[in-house]
Amino acid sequence: MMYIILGIIMVIFAWMQLAYGRLQKHKNDARTQWTRIDALLQSRSQFILRLMELAESHDFEDRELLAEMYDLQGGYIDSTDRELISESAETVTPLLDRFLHQTKEHPALWENEEFMELVQELSEMEEEIQLQSSKYNQFIDLYNEHRQKPSLKYQIAILGAMPLRGIHLKSDELPLIDQPVESPEPH
Repeated sequence: MMYIILGIIMVIFAWMQLAYGRLQKHKNDARTQWTRIDALLQSRSQFILRLMELAESHDFEDRELLAEMYDLQGGYIDSTDRELISESAETVTPLLDRFLHQTKEHPALWENEEFMELVQELSEMEEEIQLQSSKYNQFIDLYNEHRQKPSLKYQIAILGAMPLRGIHLKSDELPLIDQPVESPEPH
């Protein structure tokens, strides 16, 4: 009888460990996706800075707009805080919209092959950011859904596991993030 009880306890313990392992897998997958998004946002900022340099070399008139975008480092802050990175990308987006709209008044810029390539690459990068952010949010949702399973509720109560929040990136035309970006707290 004692062996049966020990067997049942071991099966329950193994089941709980398996469930906790899946929880950690979803969390690690979300972290991996954030790393990809972070790299894309960093590349995006470099593209934005290069676009601004080209515009400046073609006598772009709105120096205040360029200065403001330079101050924001093209929309990327080198930080471990996901909130700051997301906020920076969000802050530069309306400025980038305005910049691209104003560059349409400068045909010489749009005739520049490098400028056109950068705009195209920036557009493709925005699509990739959208794809990666939807995957990231999917992993966040899986993690939070898995936290609610009965096998984990006691473990979470004992060990503690914070819910993760996803980011919601949205692009309309070109290249741009229109909604606030939320990201999980680092663990």
